[in-house]
Formats: sequence, C-alpha cells, structure tokens
Amino acid sequence: MTIDFREYEPGMLITEPGAYLNVPMSVYHGQPCAGPSVSSSGLRTIFGGSLKHFWDESSFNPNRKEFTDTEFTILGRAAHHLILQEPDFDKYFVLRPEVIDGEKWQGNKTICKKWMAEQALAGLTVVTMAQMEQIRGIAESLAAEPIVRGGILNGYIEVSLFWQDAETGIWLKSRPDSVPNASGDASDLKCVSDVSDDGISRALADRGYHAQGALIGEAFREVLGMEMEHFSLVYVEGKRPHSVRIDEPHPEEIAQGYEENHAALRLLKRALDTGYWPGPKNPSGDGGYIRRPKWSREQSERRLKLIAQELAA
Repeated sequence: MTIDFREYEPGMLITEPGAYLNVPMSVYHGQPCAGPSVSSSGLRTIFGGSLKHFWDESSFNPNRKEFTDTEFTILGRAAHHLILQEPDFDKYFVLRPEVIDGEKWQGNKTICKKWMAEQALAGLTVVTMAQMEQIRGIAESLAAEPIVRGGILNGYIEVSLFWQDAETGIWLKSRPDSVPNASGDASDLKCVSDVSDDGISRALADRGYHAQGALIGEAFREVLGMEMEHFSLVYVEGKRPHSVRIDEPHPEEIAQGYEENHAALRLLKRALDTGYWPGPKNPSGDGGYIRRPKWSREQSERRLKLIAQELAA
C-alpha cells in the first residue's frame, strides 16, 4: 500500500482530505481544518457525556479547560516510540532535569515554570526520570511479546488523517498510534491499570475504544482508500509487572461505534448551528419525570413488605 503523505507546514490550514505528517499535537487538538473539526475523543465525550461536557474542553470554547496529557497517554505514546526504536524520540519527548541551575527541581519555582513553558512552546512532551523507568519497563514488556515482535505495532508514526463528513460537513480527524504500511490491520497501544477480563471490559465501556476503532476504520476508507480488516488493542499495564494483553473489539462493537460517532456528529452539528451546548437531558424534556433504578425500587418494595409484616405481628 502506498500512501500519499502531505507534510504539514506551520500555520497551514487543512483544506483537503489526506494523511498529514508532523502535525503538532497542539494543532491537532485545535481547529486545523477549513471548517469545524472533531476527533474521536470529542465524539466519545458527546455520546457518553453531553454537548456541555464536550464544550467545556473544546477548542470551540474560548474559555475552555486546556488539554493536558495524562500519565497513561504519556507513558503509552513514549513506549510506542521506544518499542519501535524510532530515531526521533527526542523530537517529541524531553527528560525533565532533576537539578536546574544547581538547585533541586521544584515545580513551583519560577525557573522550573519557565523551563516547562519553553518545552510546551517547542511542542515537546515532558517526562520525568520515574516515568522513563516506567516507559523502559513497558517497552521491555512489549518487546517480549511474540505478536509485537511480529510487527503488530509497526507502521507510520505521527500521521494525522483528516476528511470531511458528507452529511454534516464537519471535518473528522484521527491519529492512530501507527498507520499500517502494508495491510488493512490497525492497532492502538493502550496503557491501562488492569488487563484482567473485568479490567479490559471496563476500559472498553468507559473509554469507548470501539468507537475509536470505528473512526479509524472510517479514516482508512475515506483517506487511505481501503477497508480496515482488524483493529487490535494492545493493552499494557502502566505499573509493574507491565502485563500485556491484545484483543479486538467484536465487529458488532465496531459497527455500533460507527452509529455512536455519527449520532454524536449530528448533535454537534445542531449545537454549532444553534450555539446551544446542553448537558444531559431528560428524554421527556425539562420537567419530565425521573425514576430510581429498578433495583432501588425493588429494594424499597421488599423493605415496605418487611415493615408491614413487623407492624402486623
């Protein structure tokens, strides 16, 4: 498979669908297209939360809560570079010094804040010595897995895929951990706390990875001109012993994720048209009836019966 990559240039406005190289994360999470754009995380926030939750962190909102990496996203992304032995690790990550200007690092010091600001301006993700130890442990654990050595995470790194939804006109964006260089198989590395059956099921439900897979599949079709055959989630525990587990969301989950994404897109289009970003609503509208969960009502009914029996004794 040959991909027609386009090189992102500073200040560029993306006006054509395609696969773009070296789009800074700050740009990707903003509004880089010639029209409103949204990523998988945004769609999942709308569907699983509400438009108001999305608006609170959205680049549409001038008073938004700024995007910040989590420990797990930093660990996962950095480990991905190390496991593939990418030569440009220093292009994306920088090790935070333990000592600066002869003094122990203290985050509240002016000089430390200045250093952090400089790294952010340079587009670098800061990692601590403790995180580097974790990253090395994660990378070593991943490297020990035969399926990883076989190339499940191989592909083009730091590629951003952009295309426009035909129904709403909203630009969609996807940034897989790697874009495959020879097949329709996609994979994504996830740094999690628990790779047990229950842990993985919770992660799939809570984080909507099936919907992320659906959007990557759509990107394959719309941008790369091919069908995604498999979407593998490569889970690794962030803490020792850094257990690894590899699973695929069921095809029915991926299909459901596609429906969820496009339902969220329609909600987003309406909000953009009206300027109204509501939180969760009663299906009947404001002032509608609300009920307790079924288990709570049944528990109450049992308690009422017991009290009645006690009083009748």
